Amino acid sequence: MTHAFRAATLLVATIVCLGATGCRLRRPDAVSVRTIEPQLLEPQTEKPEQVTKAPDATPIRLLDTNAQGSMGRHVVHQQANGELLTDPVWRWSAPPERYLDMALRLQLEASPSMRLVDSSGTPTLAATLLVWDLESRDGTQLVGAVQFQVTWTDRAVNTQLVRDSEPVLAEKPGDLPLAAGRLFRRLASRGLTLAASKR
Repeated sequence: MTHAFRAATLLVATIVCLGATGCRLRRPDAVSVRTIEPQLLEPQTEKPEQVTKAPDATPIRLLDTNAQGSMGRHVVHQQANGELLTDPVWRWSAPPERYLDMALRLQLEASPSMRLVDSSGTPTLAATLLVWDLESRDGTQLVGAVQFQVTWTDRAVNTQLVRDSEPVLAEKPGDLPLAAGRLFRRLASRGLTLAASKR
């Protein structure tokens, strides 16, 4: 009886050990995430010159700079059929609208004909990033579209949609940080041109 009990205990222990070994879950293959930060400043060898503002420089107040919908830190690829796919590896180091806001501020600093103010009696500029993705038509391009809205002191509103693109190397990250910086600066410059124009 004891011999049968020992044999049964040994058999149960063997089954439990084999079951525990077979039930071990495999760790999933995780893709390491890498970040890209747009290079908003051009590489310079000398100290940048201080910009002297003109006495009649147009005052402008920046309102919010935001993004449409759920645009986030993912690098997004638009397929030929219009489908948007997120890159499994590469992400922006911050949401793209933050870079747009910084590009607007840098362009305002560099402009002698405009100055950034924080008073309520001046025209205001709001920017909404609508599109920020990589398209593969005719080579890979980074495409951006921004809606700029200028509210004048008499409450009249001008709205303009600015869309532009910048070619990038297909192999990521390649020159994507430089291309993103150039594209943000161009979009910001065109938005500020709207704010500087007279109605």
